Amino acid sequence: MDKSLVTLDLFPYEKLHDPKVACGPADNEQAEEKINLARMRFMTYEEKREEARHNVSTKLTLYTDPWTIKQEITESNHGYINHLFLTESFVRSDILRYLPVSDQGVVLEEGPGLTVDVYDDDTSTMHNLVLMKWPDSTSYILLNGWHKDFVVRRALKGGDVVGMYWDPYGFKLHFCVLSRAPIRASSGSVAMGSASFAPRPAGP
Repeated sequence: MDKSLVTLDLFPYEKLHDPKVACGPADNEQAEEKINLARMRFMTYEEKREEARHNVSTKLTLYTDPWTIKQEITESNHGYINHLFLTESFVRSDILRYLPVSDQGVVLEEGPGLTVDVYDDDTSTMHNLVLMKWPDSTSYILLNGWHKDFVVRRALKGGDVVGMYWDPYGFKLHFCVLSRAPIRASSGSVAMGSASFAPRPAGP
């Protein structure tokens, strides 16, 4: 029974040093591309430090969901209350650790709070909210414009899910409406899209 053996060259550029192999122009181009790809797999310690110094990275990673916080709109943050509650874990792990020490203190000291830029990715608009610690609580809130700039402007309703993440390079929060609450049919009517039609009474 014939068997086929398939081999995978992890380091194809090593074969390029064989003096017995003659390469044409096309072969040389392909070989150079392979060398560059192979070299991208490895970085020296100095190269890694240089990237860290400039806050850049050439490391290839799989796609990850950027929206580190996903929150369903409830009556407490949908009504006329002018703030949105944020969990302590999100604020500490995704925001505070990127802020200067002085700004961290402004948020943690239960004072007037820190003004932050909030970028709406859906509408490409920038807004200013205040991030502060909720008094006598472990929670944090966004206020001073939450209701007007987001609840009213984006027509948020109970059941909608919004997402946010902190951009450490742009020094701002990103906001997005991830999903809308399903349309509920009122009693005695049938919901179709954004319209509602009441059934006709039966004839005599």
